[in-house]
Amino acid sequence: MTDERRVLPERRTQALRGPGAGGFTPPQSLSASNPCLNCGTNIQLDYCPECGQREIDSDPTLREFVRELAEEFVHWDGKLVTTYRTLIAKPGTLTCEYLAGRRVRYISPLRIYLACSVVFFFLSALTPKRIVTDRNGHEVEQGMVQVSPSTPAELTELETEANSASGFKRIWLTHFARASAEPQKLQHATLAAIPQAMFVLVPFFAALVGFAYRDRRRKYPQHLAFALHVHAVLFLALSLMLVGRLFPSAQVALVCTIIVAIPFALYLVRATRLVYEGTTGQVVRRLSLVVVLYGAAFLAALTALLAAAVLAS
Repeated sequence: MTDERRVLPERRTQALRGPGAGGFTPPQSLSASNPCLNCGTNIQLDYCPECGQREIDSDPTLREFVRELAEEFVHWDGKLVTTYRTLIAKPGTLTCEYLAGRRVRYISPLRIYLACSVVFFFLSALTPKRIVTDRNGHEVEQGMVQVSPSTPAELTELETEANSASGFKRIWLTHFARASAEPQKLQHATLAAIPQAMFVLVPFFAALVGFAYRDRRRKYPQHLAFALHVHAVLFLALSLMLVGRLFPSAQVALVCTIIVAIPFALYLVRATRLVYEGTTGQVVRRLSLVVVLYGAAFLAALTALLAAAVLAS
């Protein structure tokens, strides 16, 4: 009796898996009575045991199409709400859930980062830019990168210096003179490259956190998941800061920035303390090192982007 109980589940499992499952027969089996439309494996249940695709009709009716679309949206919407509620309301919890292997209910860290970054840069493009006056009396767009227009005398001086120079200096001054003649184009080219720079800085932030918490003996992908979640919240915070652009007063914009920056700083401390443990003082000391080095890297990235935009002009 014991042997029969032990054998029957195994036979039942093999019968359900059908041809092509587990490597017993080729995936695209001609003998399959209900082949998967993706790989050809015989399907006995709702999903293919080989590739995981759901059993579907290749030529659905409108009703079936709308039903499938609604099911996908409800499933995605449920994960979306759960993910962002946990990300925002419970600092560090989403990272802990991910590191513990509980990932089905949530969107992956990379998708969260990409979604939040797209929202920020989209809103930044729609929000009107504030026009400020520089020290030379020129009106320029306020932002992370500000390029003041050069006077005709300054442009002539640059061209003269470029013609008398040699080597790389000549190349640089020639391009710089061209870029200075079109400051708005230079500024927009630099700003357009910031999303790519931020994407590169995320792994650098993860490396800094890993260095600051090297005594935790954690692997780099764990720090990277934390970095992606933190940057996702950062982009949401930056999106809220855009509200300051809607007011003509620079003081109001500064207040909006402070109102958002302080909660984000507290969020970062709480999230780091939950993920990496330790007292608040220890977290603040280690994060201070991370933030300073990350800030220096961000400024270096902006400088490199500006230089690349000048050479491309």
